[in-house]
Amino acid sequence: MSFNIKTILIGLGKMGCGYDLNIEFKKNIPQSSSKIISHARAIDCHPDYNFLAAIDRKIESINNFKLKYNVPTFRSVNSFLDSIKTKVDLVIICTDPGNQPFLVEEIIYKIKPKMLLLEKPISISFNEAKNLENLFKLEDAPIVAVNYVRNFLPLIKIWKEKLLNKSLGEFTYGHIVYGKGLLTNGCHFINLAQFLLGKFKFEKKIEEQNFKYDYDKEVSFTLRLCENNALMNIYSIGKSMLRAGEIDLWFEKGRLCLKNNGESLLFWPRLKSSSAFENYDSLSLESQIFPTEISKCQYYVLDSIKDAFSLNSQISNKFNFKESLDTMELIHQILNS
Repeated sequence: MSFNIKTILIGLGKMGCGYDLNIEFKKNIPQSSSKIISHARAIDCHPDYNFLAAIDRKIESINNFKLKYNVPTFRSVNSFLDSIKTKVDLVIICTDPGNQPFLVEEIIYKIKPKMLLLEKPISISFNEAKNLENLFKLEDAPIVAVNYVRNFLPLIKIWKEKLLNKSLGEFTYGHIVYGKGLLTNGCHFINLAQFLLGKFKFEKKIEEQNFKYDYDKEVSFTLRLCENNALMNIYSIGKSMLRAGEIDLWFEKGRLCLKNNGESLLFWPRLKSSSAFENYDSLSLESQIFPTEISKCQYYVLDSIKDAFSLNSQISNKFNFKESLDTMELIHQILNS
């Protein structure tokens, strides 16, 4: 079944189009681009999407975008609406998180799309996030997805099913290493841990450092999984001006580790001890290595969203605004502890 999902993109910075701007590609052919890590590239490469327009208030950003994309551009939502009367299916918002709540409200009332894809963090405060939640409860409100890209990768979905089925037994311990701000970057890995394991509660703060944005911090802290009280330790190395993103999860039947911001996933299965003198088992010395295809992450996000436009209206339940709100609430508790 083919689609023609009419899409506009708001925000033409790095995530909007800059990260893969210099990589060659062919329209509607995802295999033609060695990376698909911006929203613009994902829309233009995906054959089920119709790239209606792009919006950014900065002329420089629009000019950069036009180097690669033959798509109408506008400097405001109003100028877009004055020019293009077509019904919009999807709006992708890729702006500063401080501006996102205002834009969401404008888009809901003026454009009335079927669906929104928001960047993370969804706002710079939990109160603003709760206000967004109220907007999304209105009659005819759009379906909402948040761009936690790793959760949309096919490999991560496969492992989530294994964890739900307890194929690895109980979760026993985990840790996360991140840098470049808890809200700005660390939230990716907090949200991924929630996606894979379930609800966490805040235990204690270990250390805190300032970050370049006033609304964010570099924080090290401890969480507990609500299901079984297992510990999850989170460490920031941002004070060394290092960006990082690793999540290391230990289970009764092995160890699962997402390395290098998600480039690969490693698994070490538990091996039964064969020694009469050793009561403890060990892990395999060699890990199983699974490439995540994170270099095409934005394509997989849109591929998942495409399902929301199928005949199955219940598909909207799979999208992750509620989980993103849970992440914001947890981070709010951490930053204000």
